[in-house]
Amino acid sequence: MRPMRSPSLSQALALLAFLPTGLRAEDITGEARDRAERSFTPRNFINLRVGGSTANGNGRPELCMELSPVAFLSLEGCGTGSGFLHGDPEPEVAHFRAKLRLTSFDVARWGTLQPFIAGGFAESQVGRDDPGFQFKGTDRRRVATTGPEGGFGLRYLRPLASGFELVGDLNFSLAWLPHAPQLIKPGDTWLPSASLSFGVGF
Repeated sequence: MRPMRSPSLSQALALLAFLPTGLRAEDITGEARDRAERSFTPRNFINLRVGGSTANGNGRPELCMELSPVAFLSLEGCGTGSGFLHGDPEPEVAHFRAKLRLTSFDVARWGTLQPFIAGGFAESQVGRDDPGFQFKGTDRRRVATTGPEGGFGLRYLRPLASGFELVGDLNFSLAWLPHAPQLIKPGDTWLPSASLSFGVGF
């Protein structure tokens, strides 16, 4: 019977070197997977939110609907629903704007923050207004007028179940309403506003 040869020194070193390398590779792969999961930014196509705005004086919540045809650009309408959800004659401002996302970054495991700039127009009304927007003056009863608006803000996204996301939006805007002093309840030409809303999207 031929005696069993013990492994050489070079074979033993190769075996020892191979095992830690394999383990390290598995660790690195796991870490990469964790980083990829943490850095995943949800793609939100549409969301509905509810919140409040400093521009509204009717005590009703502000409702917002946002559509994103492409990842970095969205279209949004916000207001209290005057004219179709209620007929309160108290002052309110509706916003219609495009939002351009500047960047996107993850905050640990809390979610994703997306700063943006916005531009569009705002309609100020102090009563039940007529259909349409009045850019060149007021409506016939002098209860509504419209002007350009710009602003900036921050969007918050956090994945929920089944492709849905929690959406938060903090927005600061400044509207120029040159005909606001002509309303039956005169307003300021420059109208700053801040709003905060939360909702769900997918």
